[in-house]
Amino acid sequence: MLHILLIVLILNFILYFVVNGLFFSESVISELYEIDESEEHFFSYFQRSIERIIYCTLVSIVISIITDFFFVQEIKMKGIFIREKEDPKILKQKIVELIDDIKVRNIAFIITASVILLFSFFYLLCFNYVYPYTQIEWIKSSITIVIIMQLLSILKCLL
Repeated sequence: MLHILLIVLILNFILYFVVNGLFFSESVISELYEIDESEEHFFSYFQRSIERIIYCTLVSIVISIITDFFFVQEIKMKGIFIREKEDPKILKQKIVELIDDIKVRNIAFIITASVILLFSFFYLLCFNYVYPYTQIEWIKSSITIVIIMQLLSILKCLL
């Protein structure tokens, strides 16, 4: 199970970087080419990236909802135990069916994640090759998105 969680974490981080790269518009790229390096400081990217960060956060929430589709919910397991607690034979059969469902979902998730990761790496390589002067801006804003999403996850757990 730890392997699946690690794959989910890596997939989320890669998709943050990809989605951030997708939202780089022509105006942002041309603005980056015209920036005077002497006037640039570490957090000046943030003003240019606010809109992208908001869009990426919304897209990341949608992606997390889609990835939740691949995993069996705890409520489903509890429901089986509650409904079938009187008949151990049916309970055993339902648990075996649930385990088979979990295996199929895990395999489907690993295949889907592998395909997404391959396309993502290809996209990121092409993006960085085509727009070499956007790399630092892209990395800074992507790391900001990762931090924001992790903070949102912590807030979600606290609520």
